[in-house]
Amino acid sequence: MSKEETAPREKILALVDESNLLAAARSCNRSPDWLSVKDFLLDESNGGEGEVVVYVGLPPVFVAEFQDQRARKLRFVHWLKTHGFLVVTKDGAPTGDGHYKADVDLLMVVEAMELVQRFRPESLVLVTNDPDFAHLIGYLRRGGIRVEVAAIDSAVGGDLRGSASNILDLKPLLTRFESLRPTNDGPSQVAEAKPSAPRFTDPEALARESEELPQALS
Repeated sequence: MSKEETAPREKILALVDESNLLAAARSCNRSPDWLSVKDFLLDESNGGEGEVVVYVGLPPVFVAEFQDQRARKLRFVHWLKTHGFLVVTKDGAPTGDGHYKADVDLLMVVEAMELVQRFRPESLVLVTNDPDFAHLIGYLRRGGIRVEVAAIDSAVGGDLRGSASNILDLKPLLTRFESLRPTNDGPSQVAEAKPSAPRFTDPEALARESEELPQALS
């Protein structure tokens, strides 16, 4: 048996705020390639393994004006599930201005504490630039868990940066993805897979809201 076959593989758990990743991709005028994101977060090209959990805020249920968006978003959720991602959804609430709010931060905090106990990863990766996660990160690190933040480096504030074990800059990854197209057809959320960027560079990218789902899923 070769050394490669016997070498232990790093166990990684990645928790992704979908809207935060989409916002990062959009800031780079890119459409996220979710399979490359998964490879990057788990460091699969270098032998890493684990799970990626994506937290998705859904348009409100039983509100007529959001039902087309909700149907598209649910098709995207189905795509994620059938391509190896774990998905946690939260129904949003209308804000009265034609938009809706579906924050997933609390879900991520609660599940981060539970999942690290069950999964026992060597590293936890949080895809967010929200400074409210700083206390959670410190808490987990005090329990012996390495916690990395994956975000556009320039968007990470001092509190979050100071709490994390490492910052994974998403910008070099996301800038390799397909550009957003300024048409009504819109880019898909699932771009054609491209070679992943090195693990320790961060993808900066926010593509379009998940309402703009891939043509392949419509």
